[in-house]
Amino acid sequence: MNATATNQKRLVIVGATGMVGSYALRYALDHPAVCRVTAIGRRSLGISHPKLKEVLHKDFADCSALAEALSDQDAAIFCLGTYTGAVSDAELRKQPWTTQSSSRAFSTAAVPMRCSPS
Repeated sequence: MNATATNQKRLVIVGATGMVGSYALRYALDHPAVCRVTAIGRRSLGISHPKLKEVLHKDFADCSALAEALSDQDAAIFCLGTYTGAVSDAELRKQPWTTQSSSRAFSTAAVPMRCSPS
């Protein structure tokens, strides 16, 4: 894993405007071990913070444009999704594909992915 000179970590959060993602974002921004948070989402966060870099991305079926934002990260948190009823059935059916596309983008950028806390 990459680390800064002070051993702080760089973190990317995908989907930081939702219930889970917004909590992860607040926690990461307040945590002293995190030096930078790149938040990638479909909507603007509406906040600013010295540690925060925001990247808007509308089409998660194609994550190829995210290569630069995903590079030079130590870890990733994937919280992208939607609530049932919040979008049309057609849009909801796209969700598994967006997860697969994002996973490919993360692996291409060599961002460590972990399914459980260490």
